[in-house]
Amino acid sequence: MMDLNEDAVAHSAISDNCMLCDRKAECFRKLTKTELKKFHDSKSTVTYRKGETIIKQGTQFTHVVSFNEGLAKLVVEGETEKNVMIGLVKPSEILGGPGMFENNRYAFSVIALTKSKICLIDASIFKKIIQTNDEFAESFLSTFSTRYIQAINRLVSITQKQMYGRVAEALLYLSDSIYLTDEFNMDLSRLELAEFTGMSKESVSRIFREFKEDDLISTHGRTIIIKNKNRLRRIYNLC
Repeated sequence: MMDLNEDAVAHSAISDNCMLCDRKAECFRKLTKTELKKFHDSKSTVTYRKGETIIKQGTQFTHVVSFNEGLAKLVVEGETEKNVMIGLVKPSEILGGPGMFENNRYAFSVIALTKSKICLIDASIFKKIIQTNDEFAESFLSTFSTRYIQAINRLVSITQKQMYGRVAEALLYLSDSIYLTDEFNMDLSRLELAEFTGMSKESVSRIFREFKEDDLISTHGRTIIIKNKNRLRRIYNLC
């Protein structure tokens, strides 16, 4: 009989095998076994601690990132020290970007919000397979386009929505797209929420208090419970 240690080793081996991994991005399911083996043979698997930089904006684009475990933030760094968070990345998502095809530079930074595990896939091999596998290329471009649209919508929200609408949007995004539940442990600090909404930390904290007083949400430590999602959606749409 396999003991717990042997089972853990077996699970780890399966997780690191591209052919057997259940955390593959959707576009990888369009690959042939031969193509998937090329990715497997060339990839590196790396684990990052909370707060570590996974990708640094402006550095040379050498690898495509396949996100396996954890949660990370995508940040556009401006000329000042103030950054704009354009989204979050969770398991089974893939990070390419315009730099792979245009200036060979990463267009954003990726920073781990929790302990995170990623696979780094050689960008040159990735591009060669894009050129030869139409279904894979279409699926990858669809994923890239979706993230691009989300980033544009984030910037529009930051510049045009009122503060209440921005906080409501952030809570709905976390509930519907990241944690997939109305009760979740928040991995973003108040400062990171401020970065996500384009507001000050004090303003975010104040609106959180008002949402609690209005019985829209409740908090217990780092746990957030959304109690009235319909009202949050109305605030998002109107503010």
